[in-house]
Amino acid sequence: MAKTSFLHVKLTGGATAQLLGLMNAIYASDKLGLPFKISHYPYSTGTYWPIAIMPFLNQSEILNVNIPTKGLINSGKFEIGKIIQNHPLMNNKISYEKILSLMRTLKLEPSLNFLRRELTVLASPKRLLNINNYYRTLSGGFAAINEERVNEELNQRFIKANKKSPFTQIKNHQKCIVIHYRLGDKKAVFSHPDDFNSGKVIDPISYKEIIEQIDSLKSESIYVVSDEPKLAQKLLAGVLINAKTIASKGDIWEDLFFMSQARIFIGSDSQVSKLANICVENNGGTSYMFNVNKNNYNDKFKNTRYIDSKFLEANHKIYTPDFTLEDDAHSAYF
Repeated sequence: MAKTSFLHVKLTGGATAQLLGLMNAIYASDKLGLPFKISHYPYSTGTYWPIAIMPFLNQSEILNVNIPTKGLINSGKFEIGKIIQNHPLMNNKISYEKILSLMRTLKLEPSLNFLRRELTVLASPKRLLNINNYYRTLSGGFAAINEERVNEELNQRFIKANKKSPFTQIKNHQKCIVIHYRLGDKKAVFSHPDDFNSGKVIDPISYKEIIEQIDSLKSESIYVVSDEPKLAQKLLAGVLINAKTIASKGDIWEDLFFMSQARIFIGSDSQVSKLANICVENNGGTSYMFNVNKNNYNDKFKNTRYIDSKFLEANHKIYTPDFTLEDDAHSAYF
């Protein structure tokens, strides 16, 4: 087999999905003794997510950060964080993307990728940690890993980029509860293909149940961090949770730093929550994570509790294919 001089890492998704991909790349690069190079596919998830982690990359680590999707006509008018309405998977025509979708449905993609020496991580820490020198390509969904060497490398990259680092371990975390409430394209979950499925919106009553069951939380200040903080605040107020917001103006890196300092963090099975969970864990805080599957890597998350949540029903008014985003949403991408 022909050998390559680097590990090719394929990124998709939003800012924190990209950052998790970078963490996986650093781990695999160290284990294999190969430098890595990043490619990013901004349209492949069905939502437009341009590259957001450029401040944390060295020039030598960049291969191509704007790889097109076959069959997609780029009008130049895509809105960050919104569903791409003319994506090939949004119509009934046979296309390359439809064939890939069928392969994913039949669970054939990982096996076929294996034949071309590509490890599909499938969000499994075990798959990533067991990577060997057969592989020359790494693709997602990337695993939420809590490895000291990787965390330190990310810390240095944040500092070099002149951004507040959520990976800097702090001695005195904020005495507050921080809720991460993922909204955005979840509001279109019933209106687009399964390939784009990011799951339903969590019922705010689930957050209330956690807070009420733990006496020590009742005297804490409560904050909510979200891709739509005003809407998240309103949903929580509907179940009598008086949550404050922070003035991050849609900057995911500011949001992540704030969440990393929480004494109590309540998140979910989203990339943002998983990344915040890593940082909270290492800062001595406690996390409650909705709908995250336990695995044999959980000894790295000793202060994390895993629970199931309720979801808002399909007839809730929050669900719409033509959803809007708040002002300043996703400002970190500019």
